[in-house]
Amino acid sequence: MKLKLISLMTAVFVLGGCEYAGPAGDPLSRNVSWFDYVGGESLKAACGPGASTRLRFVYNGIYDQQIRSYDVRALRQGQSAALSAWARGDGDLTKGVVLTNLLSPWQGTRVESVMNAQAVSDLRAALVKDRFASFKPVGLRLPSNEFYWVAVGCIDGRFHANAWMYPSDRFKNLTFPGILLANDRTGIEFRKSRPVNQREDDPTRHEGDRNPSDSTFQMQLGADGFVGAKGLF
Repeated sequence: MKLKLISLMTAVFVLGGCEYAGPAGDPLSRNVSWFDYVGGESLKAACGPGASTRLRFVYNGIYDQQIRSYDVRALRQGQSAALSAWARGDGDLTKGVVLTNLLSPWQGTRVESVMNAQAVSDLRAALVKDRFASFKPVGLRLPSNEFYWVAVGCIDGRFHANAWMYPSDRFKNLTFPGILLANDRTGIEFRKSRPVNQREDDPTRHEGDRNPSDSTFQMQLGADGFVGAKGLF
């Protein structure tokens, strides 16, 4: 059923001549580029000596039900930073569909704002406490139908990527989510983590399924980013 919906949405997207407006914008472009976005491929490519600090955080609250992202730009000690927050639920059809944008119920809400100097300082301290750049569980698999946080970014000219899977002590003890949520102006209620019952035939229990147009897919944390974190084309 979902694949048929994706096919229909793809036809609407192509015929309508829609343009992709951002890394987590309309659902069709999001599906095509999701792995590159979450893996921070553009941040990684631009990272090097003298590069400005850029951070990206993504929360997967079961992909089909809620995803959130936070892009932090120009993060400098003692200064404010630009914050682009985006959140999407499972699609609200009760508000109707805009004829000029048939994908509007799944488009989510993006809000641009500014984090003050204290919030920036708190975020930097939280990343140190959460061991963002100092420890990573290489090989960790992240199924789309579970709960996890991902953080990627360029700090002091070096690219880092990390992930925290629920349930785990690492996930439970995270401190950076509280700072991000305190600065979130999207108005989308945060979907808290909870135990997930997986069927024995769930493809995320096994190797392979990495297509965000399927009902489930997965990413894997590697030594220098995410393994298989590539778009569909």
